[in-house]
Amino acid sequence: MVNERWGKPTFIYGGGLNQSQIQETMNIMNINSNDVTTSSVTGQDLVKYLGSGSGDTSVMISSVLVTRESSGHGITVKIDTPSNITQITANEYKNPLITAGITDATIEVASVKPVTGESALTGVYKAFEANGETVDPDRAALGQEELETTNSVAQDAVKQNATDNPDQSSSESKEDANKIKLQLANALTDIKQQLADLKEQGKTANTTQITTIVNNSIKDNNLSGKISQNNIKQLVNLAGKYQTTSGVLDKSTMNQLDKAKSSIGSALDKVGGALKNAQNSSWWQQFTNWVKSVWQSIFG
Repeated sequence: MVNERWGKPTFIYGGGLNQSQIQETMNIMNINSNDVTTSSVTGQDLVKYLGSGSGDTSVMISSVLVTRESSGHGITVKIDTPSNITQITANEYKNPLITAGITDATIEVASVKPVTGESALTGVYKAFEANGETVDPDRAALGQEELETTNSVAQDAVKQNATDNPDQSSSESKEDANKIKLQLANALTDIKQQLADLKEQGKTANTTQITTIVNNSIKDNNLSGKISQNNIKQLVNLAGKYQTTSGVLDKSTMNQLDKAKSSIGSALDKVGGALKNAQNSSWWQQFTNWVKSVWQSIFG
């Protein structure tokens, strides 16, 4: 698909891939080389956009296909290899991308082998700059910090939930994990919106006020008991940086965030239905197991 802003979609493959793996990635993403602009992402790109990292290109495995959309479209993310992006979900990418200043784009993520998915943002940043669009390094670094922080908090919350619910089936546990990640993404949008509202009034929240905002957002999104005090501190520290990084709480950014919040809400509705189905399936399995045990006790 040709977009008047970029012409063609941009394919950024992980610099750590060999030629065979690049082709495998293109096949997975249904990419014809004639239909895209192609480049690689290197360890030096990671250092450039995030201000950190060893510069080792061999660890750059995940790839992205970025299509520039018309104004008002918002951010759409699709993971083409969900079994190989082991920690980050599509909705978890949206908030950090918006924080980084990325707007109106459809982004596909893929990897030919298991990776956490945390380095995928670098490929998106490179795609934008390859098409003449500047990426603010401060916002890019904060977007990456947001992705890593929220992923860490989500992983802790999922572990806590598993501890609290040891009898859950694997399908219930998986759907619960998805729900927790969506709830956290929703909480993050709430935190940003409240800070943006204060900014519009010419106010800046202090640490105590930010802590209250974070705690209330966690409670409102039914995450109380799953988020530790250490996690709260991580989120408070992150939220403080939203206020001090130019552009993160601007109206244009909030407009992108509104669209993301809507899609997160829809995803929460879907995962709620999936969780109910998993619970019903688990109950039925338990019931049939009980019937079998009774039958065996009577008839041997």
